[in-house]
Amino acid sequence: MSRIKMIALDLDGTLFDNEGKIPEENKIILQESHKKGIIVVLSSGRMTDCVAPTADLIGIDCPLIVYNGAMVRDTKSEGRKIIFHKPLPVKYGDKMIDYTLKNHFHLNYYLNDVLYAKDDQSLRKYADIYANQTGAVFHFVSDISQFKGKEPTKLILITDSSEPANPRPRYRDEQYDYFYSILGKEVTLTKTNPEYLEFMNRDVDKGVGLIKLAEHYKIDINEIIAFGDGDNDAPMLSAAGIGIAMANAGEKSKKAAKIVAQWDNNQAGVARVLADYL
Repeated sequence: MSRIKMIALDLDGTLFDNEGKIPEENKIILQESHKKGIIVVLSSGRMTDCVAPTADLIGIDCPLIVYNGAMVRDTKSEGRKIIFHKPLPVKYGDKMIDYTLKNHFHLNYYLNDVLYAKDDQSLRKYADIYANQTGAVFHFVSDISQFKGKEPTKLILITDSSEPANPRPRYRDEQYDYFYSILGKEVTLTKTNPEYLEFMNRDVDKGVGLIKLAEHYKIDINEIIAFGDGDNDAPMLSAAGIGIAMANAGEKSKKAAKIVAQWDNNQAGVARVLADYL
């Protein structure tokens, strides 16, 4: 087996327990790994400002895979320079702006690593849901259509998860089916949380982000161990030399992984598995 030179970690459901805390065992083994020269990578669907604080929590200067692989940033000591970035083409950003304005939906619009949304009090609850769950800071604008002609890194349509259906479909899965029917494979559509539908460039995912980072550091993909639990982690687990699905992982990640851990995120599964490899 190749010597491990990089550890890539999903956050929620993997590095974090269900209370949103990092088990001490995980912190200790990651710090020990870092001292041995192993690069520790944080990989998330969130934006840079929502992921970087986790590096501070574990006390490691980590490169980041953010926006589910649409952007890769170097370490804090290297100025968080962008290693890779592949945004959505203009036409898809413009289509989503038109759709959400016409149908009165909330849209998270990510441009230049800043999160924008329309300043509409009737939709503010959706921004509040997202901010409370992720710690993201919104920049509200009076006219979201000012971003037409731009290339957003990612878009999130935030829908109702519990309100009664009405003549206009509002549930996330219904929205997913609708957009998949009109966009097909033109974009990457990802369902996250009960309310979120995420849109990204069709050529990016966490696996692509990991490969780009490995190329930057001149590390063979077989020298990487990756951990995840969600559907969006599956490409990363498949790309890594050793892909580990947590015991609490969904079926898509378990099928993509080389190994399914015996332990879940509440049992410091990351630390327990790494102990066998380091």
